[in-house]
Amino acid sequence: MQERKGISSFSVLLLMAVTAVVGIACFSQLKVQYTPSASGQNVKVNFTYANASAETIESEVTSRVEAALANISYCTGISSISRPGSGSVSISLNKKADLQAVRFEVASRIRNIWNSLPDGCSYPTISLNARGEKNQTAIALNVRSPLPSKDIAKFIEDRVLYPLTTLEGVADVSFYGDTPYEWVITFDADRLSVCGFTVSNLETAISNWFSDTMLGMVKNGDSSFGVKLRSTRSSDEGDLARIPIGKSAGRIVYLGDLATFRYQEALPYSYYRINGLNTLELAVSSSPDANILNVVKEVKEKIARMQKSFPEEIAISVSYDYSEYIGDELDKIYFRTGLCLLILLLFVFLVNRSWRYMVVIALTLAVNILISVAIYALTGLHIHIYTLAGITVSLGIIIDNSIVMIDHWTRYRNRSVFPALLSAVLTTVAALLVILLLPETEKANLTDFTFVIVINLCVSLLVSYLFVPALLDYFPMEAGTVSHTPVRRLRRIVRWNNKYSRFIVWGTRHRWVFILVFIMAFGIPTCLIPDRSVKWEYYSQRRNSIDKYIGSSFWLFNKSLSGSKFYREPERESLSINAGMPEGCTVQQLDEVMRCMENYLTGIPEIEMFETSIGSARNGNITVLFKPEVENTMIPLQIKGEVIRMAADFGGANWRVSGLDDRYFNNNIITDRKYRGITLTGYNYADLIEYGEKLVAFLSTYRRVSGPEIWGGDYDDRPITEFSVDYDRETITAHGSSPYQYYRTLYSPLYSSYYGKYRLESSEKDNFDAWHVENVAVNVGQSKVKLSEVGSIQKKKTGIPIRRSKQSYEISVRYDFIGSSQLEERVMKEAINYMNDEVLPLGYRAGEGAFGYFIEHKEQFAALILLVIALIFVICAVQFNSLKYPVAIIWMIPISFIGLFLIFGLTDFCFDKGGFAAFVMLSGITVNAGIYLVTAWLGVDAGRSSVRSYIKSFNRKIWPISLTILSTVLGLVPFLFDGPSEVFWFPFAVGTISGLFFSVIAFVLYLPVFCLKRKS
Repeated sequence: MQERKGISSFSVLLLMAVTAVVGIACFSQLKVQYTPSASGQNVKVNFTYANASAETIESEVTSRVEAALANISYCTGISSISRPGSGSVSISLNKKADLQAVRFEVASRIRNIWNSLPDGCSYPTISLNARGEKNQTAIALNVRSPLPSKDIAKFIEDRVLYPLTTLEGVADVSFYGDTPYEWVITFDADRLSVCGFTVSNLETAISNWFSDTMLGMVKNGDSSFGVKLRSTRSSDEGDLARIPIGKSAGRIVYLGDLATFRYQEALPYSYYRINGLNTLELAVSSSPDANILNVVKEVKEKIARMQKSFPEEIAISVSYDYSEYIGDELDKIYFRTGLCLLILLLFVFLVNRSWRYMVVIALTLAVNILISVAIYALTGLHIHIYTLAGITVSLGIIIDNSIVMIDHWTRYRNRSVFPALLSAVLTTVAALLVILLLPETEKANLTDFTFVIVINLCVSLLVSYLFVPALLDYFPMEAGTVSHTPVRRLRRIVRWNNKYSRFIVWGTRHRWVFILVFIMAFGIPTCLIPDRSVKWEYYSQRRNSIDKYIGSSFWLFNKSLSGSKFYREPERESLSINAGMPEGCTVQQLDEVMRCMENYLTGIPEIEMFETSIGSARNGNITVLFKPEVENTMIPLQIKGEVIRMAADFGGANWRVSGLDDRYFNNNIITDRKYRGITLTGYNYADLIEYGEKLVAFLSTYRRVSGPEIWGGDYDDRPITEFSVDYDRETITAHGSSPYQYYRTLYSPLYSSYYGKYRLESSEKDNFDAWHVENVAVNVGQSKVKLSEVGSIQKKKTGIPIRRSKQSYEISVRYDFIGSSQLEERVMKEAINYMNDEVLPLGYRAGEGAFGYFIEHKEQFAALILLVIALIFVICAVQFNSLKYPVAIIWMIPISFIGLFLIFGLTDFCFDKGGFAAFVMLSGITVNAGIYLVTAWLGVDAGRSSVRSYIKSFNRKIWPISLTILSTVLGLVPFLFDGPSEVFWFPFAVGTISGLFFSVIAFVLYLPVFCLKRKS
């Protein structure tokens, strides 16, 4: 064993062993979950303003609340939405923000502006979301009992809901299926008018009788609490009748003098069922950053303990457990990671046919992983599907580093190859860290993926530099020598060297040929040139054909992006059945129709569970999950076909069936949903609406554009159809009245509104239909007036939600288009250019409807790839102290991209975030082979000619380099097993593998041509 200066091999092995033991101990500290947590934090302020329009709420409430909260500490963005009767303001916060401190600051500012808000507006409520995303339903519990549902609901609210919400990781517990009851207060509109009161007096009296008034904030130690004055009055009929309204004709008038009361079963405003059963359900949702497996386990244990004290009439059982699917998915991932490790070790053994070599690789891999685990636990990195993917991917690269160091140490007994290893790892790390420059929503799933690979690669450098040489001192291996090589193989090598040297000499003299071939294969991306920038008429008329032929592989890839689902998430395959009733129908009518579909689904044994949720008369959804044993068969698709047939036969509802494949069914011939849109933003809402009307007029000139309308800024912010009263102001003034007086006169007989468990309605509301409103004379001031004499009433689409983000209002003009996607895109671009160039002033902007950041900003993603290449160039320039060799190495990156372009352009594989990660990974790892070879070549004796020394270095490094490429490919093979439907992993694996194969072409053919001099 060779003597060395510095720390001894034994000491290195002992330190690594101790660190590995620490890693083993840290396994229990890792936080395991299925999907990653988002990094955003959010505070939301909600408020209501009964019977107020969206415009009134925006001007009188939302704008004031937003102005008061705009400069909150750690605020990174603020947005708001105003709807008829309600509104909200959302504040996005920095990751470093203390949510409780921000909540206190928000509460203080709301308290300061509360007196300036209009009467009738509720006190704003504050809700926190530490992750800024929706919760996940973890488990559904069925409640069985012969007791009335009202008694069961009270028992669940008193004894079950609170204990479950206190469990760690539980975000919300909801109870469905009970029959609600309500107090209906019917007032006599004529008697109310005779007493000199209005509905507003009734509203104020009832609100004050049961109000909760915020008095202020108090401190107790380090904590702050809100102080409320809460009413404790009962809600029986006698108590309601004693509510004082006001003084009339010298006496106090009570609510019992003007109204009647009845306590009745309320009609449900929503429905929720599992497997079509009218059962009482408890739905427990987990927070996004919680471990669903642990949450479900704790919920089951808590329910088991509580049931011991339940009455015999009440029992709770599990009806749906989402953690079972999560557990199966995680087991599949663990199996895939273990299979990847087994394939790599088996590959190492078959290539070297040495148990000693495989043991060394296995030990270095084990130490690398265990040290990395200790760092995961120390940094709080969560283990989920993306981090496990990063671990699996990095296994091949870790083995690459070990192979390179083992090969070099056994030959030269020094670490002179380490600078090349360092540069190779830095290129990969630099490529991955660029992902952190993406917006928060884009990098949510890729951040942990990036960090886990970076940690593993940095640890692999430490292991390669210290552990591998120390281990080889105790487990020495012989380097391959010429004397051990068969003569026949030596002759083949000599023939290859001669041909390869002649090729290199010819290539250095004809580099233009290689550049031309690259351009022909990669393509010229003329398809990215905006239409308005094209002035050449010949090209504009034949653009599609020209772009196709000169764009080559890039054109194929760019075309495939139009069908990509960049934002798809890993989730269980499901069938979605959506139904909606025409305008004017009720939730109960939609429920009757959807029960017919549920009855059909109940008789299908291959269905594991279906969940029905009806939120309104226009939106009901059934989500169908299939049993695991049939999920990957044709049975779900056959069931989907039968569901489509059933939906086509059912009348009275608009059905939409989607999921499982690209087929989409919609039987709604005349739909209120518009599938194309142009977004307008600006600082003045009234002006923005006027510009929207101009855009509607412009789009109406196209015969293929159908029904353009002004909608809210979101995809589902459709206008509401309402009865709108238009007044003839001159005529109504001649009658001695005003629109406001007429409105106040109609307000009482038409009134119907909710106040918690109380419904206040007029006794005349059912008698006043549209005809009576228009033709029956009512008292306005000192005279009787018919609406037909002073105005008209008609249906109009009004009441769109008002959205504002970053101090700019947002609306969209939505429409349907009849024609090809190319023609549709052309019309949209013409409309956008018309608005931006000819109509909109400074401060206003038109753009395409929100299709996701990636689709709208493909240029920014391309710029990030160029930044990666620039960083790699700088690293290589520092490594080689030259600009020539980095240029030759950089050639390998775009050539590898050709493979990725072809695999996605020639197939139907979906390009998602995994495809983008493949771009980044290829940028970092394809140059590694070039760095190793050029470093070895520059270290060869300078007395030889450049070609001969290059070929000698090539012969020495081709074997370990080939092993590194093959090991990386084999490490990605397990990701291909589940097919193209696999989110992230399959696109990442297939894109990286195809790019690596093309990088071999670049390594063998392009690298020497651009590295060597022409006269060499």
